[in-house]
Order: sequence, then structure tokens, then C-alpha cells
Amino acid sequence: MAIAKLTISIDLELAWGNWDNLTPFHIQNIESKEPEIIDRLLKIFDQYGFSVTWAFVSALLDENSAKSMPGNKSLWFAPEIIEKIRNSNMSHDLGSHGGKHKYFDEMTEQEAIEDLEYTAHIHSKHEIPLCSFVYPRNKVAKTKILSNKGIKIYRGEDRAWHENIRKKNIILGRAANFIDKMLPISPQDVTLQTDEEIYNIPGSMLFFSRNGIRRFVHPRVTMAKLEKGLQTAILNNNVFHLWFHPSNFWSETEQQFTIFESFIKRVADLKNQKKLEVYSMANFSKI
Repeated sequence: MAIAKLTISIDLELAWGNWDNLTPFHIQNIESKEPEIIDRLLKIFDQYGFSVTWAFVSALLDENSAKSMPGNKSLWFAPEIIEKIRNSNMSHDLGSHGGKHKYFDEMTEQEAIEDLEYTAHIHSKHEIPLCSFVYPRNKVAKTKILSNKGIKIYRGEDRAWHENIRKKNIILGRAANFIDKMLPISPQDVTLQTDEEIYNIPGSMLFFSRNGIRRFVHPRVTMAKLEKGLQTAILNNNVFHLWFHPSNFWSETEQQFTIFESFIKRVADLKNQKKLEVYSMANFSKI
């Protein structure tokens, strides 16, 4: 009998995530914090035996791409991080987060094809299967091109009440998003969808950073939302899809890891009770 599932997808970008608005704040945190955050996440997944999706920007494995970019090369080219993921105890899904974190909704169709051809080349060169895809900035577009390039599954836009408001009014959407973060409102469970010969597993909840005004969100509220997300998925026999960037751990790092590790321990308990399974995105393409 099928049971509820948790999937975790991580957007691995380093400086490519802010190629169009890079600041000294980004550079400092990427250099001083991000490698340790990634190491800690890998240790947690190893400890509990969970495989997740690490969707990485392809250029992180292309040294030439870093030559024209500002700052140290390690901001843009980081093969050692990808190797750590590949060599960890768990077999993680190394998905794609685009070639150079360009936005598919702003590309022409030909530009999108070229971006995916570059991505496919990097994955093939390093013998990394290319199955799952996370759109840069979650700008979902041109999904047919993904399937034409052999990608089996992508992360769709979050299924959240405030997203519906944002689509109608950006300012009201931002206010609704903040209200959602401040209150223990349950994230929405999701189901696996088929879209033009490709699977779509929408997001349920962003594990958000605790910088700026979001630092006032009480940790108990975040933990309650995570628990409700799990329980809703179990009740409906659906999926709870949590996603984040390593950068979401930059601010109040220890508090963030306390929340996250408590969540992962809870997931392990539910898994042991056979109420929940943990899937990477790639696992869904094999159902």
C-alpha cells in the first residue's frame, strides 16, 4: 500500500544565484558560511539515511565560466562541493538548476535549448545522470523543452494560498506571504502530476531564511508548520515537498539547524512507524 512521502530539494547555486545582483554581503557569506552549511546538511542526511535532490547550477563544474565573473573563482567554480555530495554515504539525486541560473521565462526558446544543451554536456562529461530539474527563481516555463532533453521531472511552483494572491497583486502577495510565515498555517500537500510527458512535483513550503523582518518569526511557528505539512501529507496520502537554498541558513545558522534537525528527526520517527517515505525528486520518475 502506498504511503505519504516527503521530498527535499535544495537549490545549489553559490554566486550564480545572484549573478545579476551580487553584493559584498553575498560574497562574504558564500565564502565564509556556505561550504560548512553544505557539510552539515550532508552529515544530517547521512545520519538519518535520507536521499534528497541537490539541484546544482551546471557552471559550478565549468572552470572557464568563472573567468569573466567577479571575485574569487571559488564563488563560481566548486567541483569539490559536487564531489562531496557524490561521495557522501547516501546516493543523492544531483539534478539541474540550469546552466548559469538564467531565467527560463525571459529566454527565447533557442536560448533555453542552448542552456539545456550546456547542462546536458556538463552532466555527461562528469557522468552525472540528468533526471530532475529546478527552475532558477522558480520561473517555470518551456517545460516541453525539458522533456525533449531527457529530463523526467521538475519542481513546479509552490501550491500555497498566498501564491494565488501574488499572481493577482504582487504587493498584496508579499503581505500574504509574510502573514503565512508568521502564523502556523499548514503548508499544502501536493501530488505528482504529468505535464507534456514530464512529471511535475510542486513545492509545498520554502524553509525560509531568518534575516530581516523574518527573524521575528518564532521558531515554534516554523516547527508547527513543518509538522502540519507532514501530517497533512499523511492524512491525504500525498507529498510534502520542502525546498531551500544553503543560503537560507546564513542568518541565525544555529537556530536554523536546530529547527531543521528537529524536523528531520521527526521525519525519521514517522518513517520508522511506516507512515512516511523519503523520496528524492528522481525517485518519483520511477514510480
